[in-house]
Amino acid sequence: MSSRALPILNALGCLLLTVVVLVQWRKERAIDGDRLALKSELANWKQQAADETQKRVALERDIVVLKESIESTQQAAESSARTIAEKAELTQRLETDLSAAREQVTSWEAAIKERDDRIRVLDAELTATRKRLDEAIERIKAAGAR
Repeated sequence: MSSRALPILNALGCLLLTVVVLVQWRKERAIDGDRLALKSELANWKQQAADETQKRVALERDIVVLKESIESTQQAAESSARTIAEKAELTQRLETDLSAAREQVTSWEAAIKERDDRIRVLDAELTATRKRLDEAIERIKAAGAR
């Protein structure tokens, strides 16, 4: 090889490695942005799940109170059969609402789990990308040391 070709090949190699590093850096930034967005979304889902859990607990307390009310109404059944029927209908409606709320909480928990899984996958990809970037940096350093 001529003494002129070696610096040109070296410059081309450095340019190629620079391009590879820049491409990987941009990918890593995009993945970081996605990861942060998913973490924010996960926090929102967790907050919504906590809110729904509080609502569910409140509805369960309401049902307990309503059941006690129904028992006292049944003791006075001789004088108000119509009132008992209305309370039973209200209780059924509240239990249906509670069931719907429980199903919603279950679906949100599944969605949160799905988000967690996606975050884990993105984190694994990020780790792999960082490893490749570190390897590329080491190769650049090794090439520079030569």
